Amino acid sequence: MRDIIIITVIIIITVILAPSAIHAINMNSNLYRIQFGSVNSGGQKMSDPVDGTYNLSASLGQTAAGQFESAGYIIKAQFQYIYSKIPFTFTVSSIQANLGTLIPSTPASTSINLTVSFGGAGQYIVTAAERTPLKNFTNNPIPNTVCDGGINTCTITLAKPWTSLSAYGFGYNMTGSDIPADFTNSTYYRPFADLSVPENPATVMTSVDVTQNLTPTPNPTLTSAPVLTGTPRNTTHQSTMTFKANISPLQAAGSYFTVIHFVATPSF
Repeated sequence: MRDIIIITVIIIITVILAPSAIHAINMNSNLYRIQFGSVNSGGQKMSDPVDGTYNLSASLGQTAAGQFESAGYIIKAQFQYIYSKIPFTFTVSSIQANLGTLIPSTPASTSINLTVSFGGAGQYIVTAAERTPLKNFTNNPIPNTVCDGGINTCTITLAKPWTSLSAYGFGYNMTGSDIPADFTNSTYYRPFADLSVPENPATVMTSVDVTQNLTPTPNPTLTSAPVLTGTPRNTTHQSTMTFKANISPLQAAGSYFTVIHFVATPSF
């Protein structure tokens, strides 16, 4: 018997949103420079002063309004593109995943749910990585899985079958919405990217055009107002991450742990 308590999950959410008030400013970084005399000289939310029957959100200041594109960028100027009162959120069902007591050559697994509500975001990506491989307090590691090996050797970006009881290590499987296509079924696993190497975090959920998630598509039948057709898009998507560990008879006894970092980033 091996007492192994595994995985504390820390969530890091990166959200890039426009501030409530924007003024003329020149912006630059190592990759770009935006020189604009007037980004937004005015604008506000307005409602009917009599009985509140309408609401209007306005922006002012651009010398030309519209969508402008060139290699490497898109600028959507002045209009409230993809305006939404629904915020972008990312949640996990539990901040700790406990694999309990591990027995050599007897895989153990446990799961958490990842939920993205993308609101007005046009696309998003969620990445994951481990701070270090699973270790006990004497830094004795449980290696990351390579799955069944041979032609079924998995990597941090390519899931492969992990069914052999003599294939040891630690990894994860994904099922549900917006997951990478290499997770063919529940037997396909990847090792986590290791931030201590360092390795780049791997994508575990993504959608490149959530604004087109409409039902029916692409052309719902139109009817006269006030009758509406179609079904509003589902702005909340959920996946399940299943952690799995399998240890060899030579693995040292003890409590093992790591930290998994999630980063959720929306784009507009």
